[in-house]
Amino acid sequence: MKELRIIRICLAALFFIGAVVYLAIGFPVHPALKFVEKAQIIPSAISFSLGAIIVWLVITLLLGRVYCSTVCPVGTLQDLFSKGRKIIKPLNKPFSYRPASKMRYYILGAYIFCIIAGVAAVPFWIEPWSIMRNISGDIHPSAEKFEWIRIGVGVTTGIIAGVVSALLLLIVALFTGRGFCTDICPVGTALGCFSNYTLYHIEIDPDKCINCMKCEDVCPSQCIKVVSRHVDNSRCVRCFDCTHVCPNEAIKLQINRNRRVTPLMNPTTQAKA
Repeated sequence: MKELRIIRICLAALFFIGAVVYLAIGFPVHPALKFVEKAQIIPSAISFSLGAIIVWLVITLLLGRVYCSTVCPVGTLQDLFSKGRKIIKPLNKPFSYRPASKMRYYILGAYIFCIIAGVAAVPFWIEPWSIMRNISGDIHPSAEKFEWIRIGVGVTTGIIAGVVSALLLLIVALFTGRGFCTDICPVGTALGCFSNYTLYHIEIDPDKCINCMKCEDVCPSQCIKVVSRHVDNSRCVRCFDCTHVCPNEAIKLQINRNRRVTPLMNPTTQAKA
């Protein structure tokens, strides 16, 4: 299981660097970089690339939200920003479980309505690829000015949007880790709707878990609740940080579901040191 995290990090790094180069420079340094945009869900949907949509639907039904942890550049940007928690002393503390917010579904509904109605304002601010385009545009505005003009936004507005988006992502990442992915991003919410139908799930083995809390402490989605052996797979972005730190291989990506237990029912329960 620990190898999955290494693979995820390598893929995320490749797609993130490719996205920044592709968007900031304005033309592919290498023709293969065009694939970075084609691999994104929303650009593929807008261009009616049915093949890419079907591929991501199949991948999500098999493995869950791996798109969020590997291909989406905004997801990787949040991971980079959240490293700042170790530098800022008041924020240098473990994550903890946070109940899911229903607001994400309202945002998804508003996003879909705006897409159908042809209103570009909402997608311009909350769609991951648009956010990354705006942030990268601050590096080289002329590379994105035609795209901004095409959707009815001036270059100045595009630059301001990039700065504001970067600052908001930084703040959200410092305080909540992957909070944008779990509470705001319409793409992430839509993918999370398939969580009950995916073949593989992140599950905690109640017979192996020793209540060390390490998986809950490192989960950037704050979707792991060790006390009830619960993982909210609708918010899990498959970063595999939890499987990496578990000393007993009690949490893993698997097909079978584990039953929830209470701490008193678990014979291996130990108090957190």
